[in-house]
Amino acid sequence: MAVNLISYFKMIAIIAARGGSRGLKNKNILKLGNKPIIAHSITSALKSKYISKVIVSTDSKTIAKISKKYGAEVPFMRPKKLSGYNASILDAFKHAIDFYTNRGENYKSFVSLGASCPLKNTKDIDNSINLFYKKRALTLISVKETEKPVDWL
Repeated sequence: MAVNLISYFKMIAIIAARGGSRGLKNKNILKLGNKPIIAHSITSALKSKYISKVIVSTDSKTIAKISKKYGAEVPFMRPKKLSGYNASILDAFKHAIDFYTNRGENYKSFVSLGASCPLKNTKDIDNSINLFYKKRALTLISVKETEKPVDWL
């Protein structure tokens, strides 16, 4: 039995997408199929019945422009100190939540969707959010076992 959470919880989706990339240059905006990789996460999140707002936290004007084109909000540019190779994604999330809290918008929970993880779909997102609330979890993370060495990924 699914838990009816739509009217009880406002869930924000945060997609953190740095402009710099160590491995594959510009990976977040490379095309997969007919659209940039980040657009897949945005469009799946926008279709979720639990997500009321989809934002992209980025330091890149190009990523911001593409994200807006596909329907995400980009309410701020992430500061450089939160965007370097050694920056913590948790600090980027805190920055985003603090941004909204300072404007009187309070979110009890948020979902982090990987900018370069285009294969998740809306059903996966909604099932995960439903499980998160049903189990009254503090956190939920999706993982997949791999047959290949982690260094190859």
